[in-house]
Amino acid sequence: MVGDYVKILKMFLTSVDRREVMEESRVRVTLSRDLSLFDITMIGIAGMIGAGIFALTGIASGIAGPAILLAFFLNGIIATLTGMAYAELGSAIPQAGGGYLWIREAMGNYAGFITGWIDWAAHTIACALYAVTFGAFLSEFLVRFVGLDVSQALVAKVSAFLIVTFLAYVNYVGVKESGRLGGIVTLLKIAILLVFASFGIYKTFTYPDWTQAFTPFMPTGVAGVLTAMGLTFIAFEGFEIIVQSGEEVKNPERNIPLAIVVSLWTAVAIYILVAFSLLGAVRVDVPSWQYLGKLGEFSLIRVADSFMPFGGIMIIAGGLISTISAMNATIYSSSRVVFALSRTGYLNRKLSEVNEKTKTPHYAIFFSYIIIAFSSLAPIEAVAGASSLMFILLFMTVNIALVVLRLRRPDLKRSFKVPLVPVLPAIAVLFQVVITYYLVTHIENGMMVFFAVVAWIFMGSLMYYAYSEKELAKRTEEEIKTVYKEIPPVEKRYRILVPVANPAIARKLVRFAERIARSRDGDIIVMNTVRMPLQTPITAKLKEIDSAKEFVSEIVSEMSVPAGGIVKVGHYVHEAILNVVEEVQPDLLIMGWRGRTFRRDVVLGSTIDPVIVKARCDVLVVRFQPGKELNEFRRILIPTSGGPHARLACRIARDIVRGDHEIKLLYVGKLEEEKVKAERAFEEAMEVLEGMNVTSEFVVSQNPAERIAEEAEKYDAVLIGASERPFIENFLLGLFPEKIVSRTSRTVVMTRKWVRLVK
Repeated sequence: MVGDYVKILKMFLTSVDRREVMEESRVRVTLSRDLSLFDITMIGIAGMIGAGIFALTGIASGIAGPAILLAFFLNGIIATLTGMAYAELGSAIPQAGGGYLWIREAMGNYAGFITGWIDWAAHTIACALYAVTFGAFLSEFLVRFVGLDVSQALVAKVSAFLIVTFLAYVNYVGVKESGRLGGIVTLLKIAILLVFASFGIYKTFTYPDWTQAFTPFMPTGVAGVLTAMGLTFIAFEGFEIIVQSGEEVKNPERNIPLAIVVSLWTAVAIYILVAFSLLGAVRVDVPSWQYLGKLGEFSLIRVADSFMPFGGIMIIAGGLISTISAMNATIYSSSRVVFALSRTGYLNRKLSEVNEKTKTPHYAIFFSYIIIAFSSLAPIEAVAGASSLMFILLFMTVNIALVVLRLRRPDLKRSFKVPLVPVLPAIAVLFQVVITYYLVTHIENGMMVFFAVVAWIFMGSLMYYAYSEKELAKRTEEEIKTVYKEIPPVEKRYRILVPVANPAIARKLVRFAERIARSRDGDIIVMNTVRMPLQTPITAKLKEIDSAKEFVSEIVSEMSVPAGGIVKVGHYVHEAILNVVEEVQPDLLIMGWRGRTFRRDVVLGSTIDPVIVKARCDVLVVRFQPGKELNEFRRILIPTSGGPHARLACRIARDIVRGDHEIKLLYVGKLEEEKVKAERAFEEAMEVLEGMNVTSEFVVSQNPAERIAEEAEKYDAVLIGASERPFIENFLLGLFPEKIVSRTSRTVVMTRKWVRLVK
């Protein structure tokens, strides 16, 4: 499991202390990039070649037969695809916390919390698996080799409980394992497995009919392979630590993805060699895979003892050392997951308290210990299945988050990109869904595992809605401070929110909003955000706050409709805007745009992009034509292909035109056959524009953007909301901002209708 290798163990064991120092001193501390490709590859190998291979290979062989070799190979492919997702997301959002932070960014607070909740369970149950393995190996030594006359099952359970209790105490008091010792443990367990494999392969080839041990290759069919994949998936999850170590890696863009691949396939090769030796070296009256299945977690010990001098003792020693090291690391990592969730606001603040004496998160360690101790009483197959299922769910959501963030956050800088997105993540998710099904339906106690996982997620959901949601809102209010607020009396009015920053276009935006407000009998809230860098006290921004209040008050006083103003102080403008959206619940949000971005990694801008995606209201993004007054908006062009965004464009056109006017609906298709679709789009638009002076035209062009831009020059303004695809997808394709706005000087209004489900 994670944490065996020298430098990462040191980093982990000192991380809390370092964080506290950072908070006290407000000095930014970064890690030096001194890990080479070899170092980071060894970290990954240490994380994967752990207790799982010692205990689960025999059990999985009994499920899949000789096809366990194929199961390991396919798991390597799936893990590689997921590892690439980790590499990309780790480079894009390199904060400590990993998976749940990425998913929160992609899919919101609830999904982020449930992922962190699952991550906690995955690590604690993995620790329970190592404890059960430790108990099994120690009981084998005491009963079979020492000759202790007691129940082996009782010795195994008591040993598992005692070792978990001891290591939880070790983590509580903060005893630090030597980094040098961690490196030795890693090399020792690899050496033991390679020695076993060497003897086993030699023994296999001494039999003239050695191929009989692998015939038939798939005695339990595809179902057996998929079930074995699910059961052993936990043996492939250690690559996470490579991504978590990214801040210390030399040339991380190249070395992190390469280290994931090399470490994964080194581990896969060792797993396959060990499984081949187990299957081939055994000679009994029944097929070797059936014999291994009956031996279960003891198979590696018993088989090694049959063809190697001191083989059983060697495997027991390797297993005990490996499980102790893995347990120590996973008790640490699981408690830090709880610690991180608490610090974020998902769990009670008590869980992120650090003991003054030991400098460890004692409550987080205690609750992790309770789950580990309870889980260690279950059968090993059930514990392995539950842990694997938790990690599969975690990796599944990470793959989904990769695709979602490609769409929702194109502004993120990605030093590494997964190729063929969304195809490769979709393949990984599909395989993970399939092996999940076979895992819960084909292993012993599989349905018990399934319902336990469902119950855990249900408990997490209750926790989120009973506590986390309220706590997050409270902490957001603490972080984004309202320094000025004056809003109209609460009435059932149509409400428009207008964030303003640039004085040059602020009044234009407000006058534009006034037209819509008068048409809808609505009111307007003007807001401004004073951006405060991290760790800057609010007193340092008092002059800017006063200026912002004066700026907003002046704009509000000039308005001819009911209006109010809000000034927020926050670290990020888009978060402040989204905070106000939740606070005042507007029907419409109007934002100004300069019409181009100077960064290649954003669509409309680092402030506008996330607001478009997340705001729970209709959104307009306006790029004004220089020198053009609103009272000149008489001729409006609406490119349309139907859908909710186009209907919103039509409704806004109805709001803003005055006096003699002309509204033209334009459908630009690439084929003549699209005319029928165009007619439907025109009919849909006319339901909104009934009674207005409207014309429509269907045009065939191989360059729709160029044709729309050419037509736009004949009009005062262009209102764009025309697509059946999700709004953000159109923006990502560059259709609106890049290919149309850049080609015309006219005022452009881009519309996004908020709907709960956008297909």
